[in-house]
Amino acid sequence: MSEAKAHGNGLTPPAPPDAFDLHLDQLNDDLVQLEEHGTKAECAHAIEGLEALASYIRYRQACLSHQVEKDFVRDHEERGVHMDDQTRGAAACVALARKQSPHGMRNYLVNCRILFEDTPHLAAACSRGEFTEAQAQAILTPLQDLRAQRRTEFDQYFAQNPDMFESMGTRQITQTVRKFVLSYTSDQESIKQKTVEEDRNLTLEIDQQRGCIKIRGEYPLLPGMCLKRYLDEESKTLRKKGDPRTRTQIRADLLFSYMMIGEPSKMPVALNIGVIMTDRSLFAGEREPALLEGYGYIPAQSVREWIGGHQIPNDLTFEQMEAKVTRENIEQIEVRTELARFYTAPGDQELISMDSKTRLFPEKLKKFIAVRDRHCRTPFCDGIVEEIDHVKQYARGGKTTVSNGDGRCAACNKAKQAAGWYEYTTYGNGHSITICPGSAMSYKSTAPPATGYAHKPFPQLMRDGTWPQKLKERLRPPDDPECVAA
Repeated sequence: MSEAKAHGNGLTPPAPPDAFDLHLDQLNDDLVQLEEHGTKAECAHAIEGLEALASYIRYRQACLSHQVEKDFVRDHEERGVHMDDQTRGAAACVALARKQSPHGMRNYLVNCRILFEDTPHLAAACSRGEFTEAQAQAILTPLQDLRAQRRTEFDQYFAQNPDMFESMGTRQITQTVRKFVLSYTSDQESIKQKTVEEDRNLTLEIDQQRGCIKIRGEYPLLPGMCLKRYLDEESKTLRKKGDPRTRTQIRADLLFSYMMIGEPSKMPVALNIGVIMTDRSLFAGEREPALLEGYGYIPAQSVREWIGGHQIPNDLTFEQMEAKVTRENIEQIEVRTELARFYTAPGDQELISMDSKTRLFPEKLKKFIAVRDRHCRTPFCDGIVEEIDHVKQYARGGKTTVSNGDGRCAACNKAKQAAGWYEYTTYGNGHSITICPGSAMSYKSTAPPATGYAHKPFPQLMRDGTWPQKLKERLRPPDDPECVAA
């Protein structure tokens, strides 16, 4: 109980309007009725409606929070105080009203400012309950690194592609926005990554309460991702062989064994990471970010430095770079580059398909689907692709093709086996599937574009390489000899 309420200082909150009470009571009665007598479909529909209502309420909270901040700024200007920090006190006031810690509330208010001053189309979508508060924050936080003009440019792009975040989890949303941000801040991000080499560290902290040692450290991106990829793959392999330990336990044991035993007997150790980028970014110096598998988007310049074997100073010309190349530029980690080409359909950003005649997905087809999907295809799931499976089950006539395959995390791939759950591919921009989880509700999942930030609409016939044969089959008369023979 707050101190004001405990002492009864006469601060009585204003009573809500009678009409609001009536609507609230009616909503409560409807929900009680659903809890007692509602079907599975009705309950799921009510949950979705309540989520939209909660999102709308959070939007209104953001409106009021932004107004509180403006009132604090106006008050400080009139008094002539705190001119170096005009928003002082606003974050604490909003945090107390929301019964939250004030730490991090300044960042929330900055996002509110961006939402209402720089991104009106995004604000309109939030007012309709299209984004939860977490999703809205995932969009707005990366935009803090851009100037107002660039944020408005992104908002215009969103207005032209309102479905660009459809069915995405917060991590996927952040990566999509970050890809846009890196197009303008790649130099600063590249400089930031270079400082990590000097700031690398490892600490061992004693936790007497739990009786353990906590290991914390910071490593540069390239060796750090190699280490993570190796531990993940080894732990997964041992689990498949029947190791009773969990994957986290296996990773901890592997790291400890290498630290204590020393260098492995077989040298050199080959550690692989996957980077996806356009040929224009790799060879022509374009700024479109590269996708580091398992991490997210990084500046294309960082990848060019890994392949080139030495850093490219951001503030030097090409002639100055050549003059400064010395033995100190030779990296301790040797990068051996293997290029794999993925082709997109003419005029768009979609990867051309691959097929197989077997039930199991071949390794190259698995890799192709994993590159295309990047994340678990279950809507709003940010899990990594661990398993490749059929959209329409093979037992029900589904084919082993790239269009009938999708990537899932292990948990979601098990969930789709539930009774009444079915999925099917749909026509649209990009590889799209419709998921029906057995509750009369349906959700759409679309693979991210290979390049760019959103799918470009264009005729289906231009994308589907098998359309001539399908068209001939549709136009073939029923009494055609080929049709009868089939």
